Amino acid sequence: MGVHDSNSLCFWWRFILVLSICNIVFTIIHKRCLTIEEHLLREMPKTPNCYHYPGRGLYADCNIIDLRTDLSEVGLDVRSLCIVGDISSIPADAFSHLPSLEVLQIDGTRLERVQSGAFSGLPNLKHLSLLFSDAICRSVTMEPLAFAGLSNLEELTLRGLKMFNVSSSIFDPLVSITRLEISRTCAQDLSDIFCYLPDGMSHLKNLSVIDSGISTIETKGCPGGSKTWPVNVLSGIQNLYLIGNSIKIIQANSLVVFQNLSRLFLEFKGKSLDSIWESGIGKVNELSLTGTVIKKYSTNFKDLCHLVTNLHLQSLSLIFTSTDRLAAEDLNECGTTLTKLFISISEVGHLDFNFWTGNIGFQALQMSYMKLTDVPFCVAVNGTVWSLTLLDLTGNSISEVGRDQFACMPLLEQLFLSYNTIKTLQLHAFRGLHRLKILKIDSNKISQLTAKDFRSLKALEVLHINNNIIETIEVGTFQDQQELRELTLGRLEYIYELHLNRIFYGFPLKIQRLSIDAHYGTTFYLGRTSQPEGTFVLELNGDRLDFADCNTSVFIAVRELNVICTHFICKNDFMAPYFPNLESFEISGGAERAPLINTKISTLHRLKRLKLINLSFSNNTDAGSVFWNLTRLQILVLVNCHLSFLTTSMFKDLTSLQLLRLYSDSPLVLIDGMFEVLPALTAFVLDKVDFQCSCENGWILDWAQSTEKVQVIYLQMQKCIWRYQKLNFLATMEKLCQTDAQYIFYVATAGSVCLLLSAAVGYRFARWPSVVLFFRLRGWVERMFGRQWLRRRRRVEGADGEIEEMRYDAFVSFCNRDEAWVLGEMAPRLEEQGNPRLRLCLHHRDFEVGKDIMDNITESIYSSQCTVCLISRRYLRSNWCSLEMRVATHRQLEEQKHRLILIFLEHISPFELSAFHRLARLVRSRTYLDWPEDEGDRVHFWDRLRRNVAEEDTVNETNLIII
Repeated sequence: MGVHDSNSLCFWWRFILVLSICNIVFTIIHKRCLTIEEHLLREMPKTPNCYHYPGRGLYADCNIIDLRTDLSEVGLDVRSLCIVGDISSIPADAFSHLPSLEVLQIDGTRLERVQSGAFSGLPNLKHLSLLFSDAICRSVTMEPLAFAGLSNLEELTLRGLKMFNVSSSIFDPLVSITRLEISRTCAQDLSDIFCYLPDGMSHLKNLSVIDSGISTIETKGCPGGSKTWPVNVLSGIQNLYLIGNSIKIIQANSLVVFQNLSRLFLEFKGKSLDSIWESGIGKVNELSLTGTVIKKYSTNFKDLCHLVTNLHLQSLSLIFTSTDRLAAEDLNECGTTLTKLFISISEVGHLDFNFWTGNIGFQALQMSYMKLTDVPFCVAVNGTVWSLTLLDLTGNSISEVGRDQFACMPLLEQLFLSYNTIKTLQLHAFRGLHRLKILKIDSNKISQLTAKDFRSLKALEVLHINNNIIETIEVGTFQDQQELRELTLGRLEYIYELHLNRIFYGFPLKIQRLSIDAHYGTTFYLGRTSQPEGTFVLELNGDRLDFADCNTSVFIAVRELNVICTHFICKNDFMAPYFPNLESFEISGGAERAPLINTKISTLHRLKRLKLINLSFSNNTDAGSVFWNLTRLQILVLVNCHLSFLTTSMFKDLTSLQLLRLYSDSPLVLIDGMFEVLPALTAFVLDKVDFQCSCENGWILDWAQSTEKVQVIYLQMQKCIWRYQKLNFLATMEKLCQTDAQYIFYVATAGSVCLLLSAAVGYRFARWPSVVLFFRLRGWVERMFGRQWLRRRRRVEGADGEIEEMRYDAFVSFCNRDEAWVLGEMAPRLEEQGNPRLRLCLHHRDFEVGKDIMDNITESIYSSQCTVCLISRRYLRSNWCSLEMRVATHRQLEEQKHRLILIFLEHISPFELSAFHRLARLVRSRTYLDWPEDEGDRVHFWDRLRRNVAEEDTVNETNLIII
């Protein structure tokens, strides 16, 4: 029937249903698709191979088994969809019911076929990504019009698809593509890829052919000679990425079509670099060469400069390269166009640090992970000024920054010295860098910070000094950094008192992020400081974080506070309430649970996000009031907070809460009704919650099954504690609570232990006949008082005497989702067409208005010649439909002439049916046919169904027909 949800049933009737249904629907509490708003993504479980495009929400992640069925859970307003799962085929119009989609990502590692029109009906789709394999290329049947209808698609990514077996016209519908990425295609020549590009792809600007095994670039034609290279398309490409291909041969004039490239990324392992510019390629702004081994001759670097001048390069990147030397004379022939040189993970046998004087026009230089121990760029250059604005020396072995180390670089704006072994900053180490805005010296061995280290860096905006074991910080260390917006400081291993007002001489007015790692802990002093002009993020880490100043104006500007500590206090009070304007608060107790005393988190009225990790609420803390007054809270994450209970009173003020995420390594009890006070809740995530194996927790399953607006995530993975064992929560509750419910039922009705023990055995076999008998007796009583007879039969004279003719030929049991099929297919076929014409009983049409639903069901079934059950997945999940089938089964056993006909509207695997024991036993013991998808087979289907409905004699000894 399926019209009424189980929520509409009264309590006692639901109680009877729990007793009677052996396969409680606990096992199917699992949604295949999760839909989430963009601002909640930060705390949602991450799905592999799914990238969330900013500004493209709502987002939906789906773990698919049946594409069409499972996608029905996705709302029409979803804009980004990511699909993983066991998908073998994408049929036509598979996503046409989702017209708002802008981003579609499919993990199709088992995909075998993509049919024509698979993505039709997606007029707003901008980004499409298909993953066929993580490591190899696979042969997948892509029909020629697989991308039909995607005229507005802008970005397409194909990974692991063997292009050899794909039609050359596959990309013809993609007339708006601007970015095309093809990786792991097992192509040997780049021209093979060019042949797939249609002439209409005139907007293409970015082409990536990555990790595809390409070894040659030649000018050969397309296979079959029916198609040529799309010259107009290739000439408009600005960025060409060929990394991950060991290209050894580049034929002359093979790239002459590319005259307007901005970037070229190439992994070249050929014998001569000359073949790159001899390919006829035009002007290129940026060239990246990976895996190029330059032989130990100085002329080879000059050959590289020859390449620079021929291509008019402005930027050159060398990765995994090796050369014997690099000196000024080697760069003389590079001309003046080259302004950026990036060398990474490479070796230079002889490096003359005056090499840059051969081209003083450099604006950016990167020499990272090259095992450099010293970088004397400015030594013995006779006052030559370098126009460099960016210098990246990350990942070397530099141990000291010397005096006037960068004096020849007055225009430098960004300096990266991370992941070196720097121990000391000599006096005037950064002198002369008056324009420096970003300085990163994190992950070194710096132990002292003095007032003179950064004195000349008056324009500094970003300073990273984290991951250094700092023992002393002098007063006024950052007094000249008035433009400072971001500072990461630490590890303060032996600094037990930190006077922020003294090291800053006030407080940075433009600060946006301040991160301090106090390690063992420290006491912070702020004193009288000015309030920052804007808002900022404060990140603190340390075993004990103690503030001497509680009510300071600095805290008013903090909007996001992230803390890792054991103690976070101000004068023995929990520190958080002193940040009155907090919108996001995350606190972690680290490896050890932090004891929280009188938290007063409830005073943070502006809080929107709260994450508590490894905390322990002490006896002096009223855990029940921790979340009171947080009416704006949208996200709540509780991880190992040592809370024994979550109650309705705790959450009574969380009227804006949208996401609740729980993890607990100790038993946690959720009190019945706690979700009733959360009207805005849309997602409930259970990472790990060990429930007690008690029927008191059965309400969680009822709520998870009945709720429509809340997505319950990972419930099927939870455990429960039973006699010192951890068992699957859903499976255990199904077995345990069924027995307990029977016990309670008979204690309440009989009040006798003896009666309970004797009735429990009989109840297993007679419970449903008893239910039906109850309603039949109630009808008999009603008739005795003048009510209308439940069974309306009329007597007619037949050849063999008096027989009973039923009011209906068949009672049709179906769920609400299948009503369209019944009205559009079944009713017209059987009632209006063919011979004989049949009279069907349909609940929405023939049930008597105002009568009890159970009376209607019982009377209709007993007034029908047979019962036809339309089986679908929605049918199996409906309590009312299950009841109708059981009443019909009881009558079929009671009256041998009544027949039960089952029609499967969709394929349901034996695994899915196994949860419904009665139906599974019937199906396993008899042959059946499904509803045919082929139009030609349906005529025979209707004829056979009509014969069996109209048949008056029993068909077999069990009176069961399965079609």
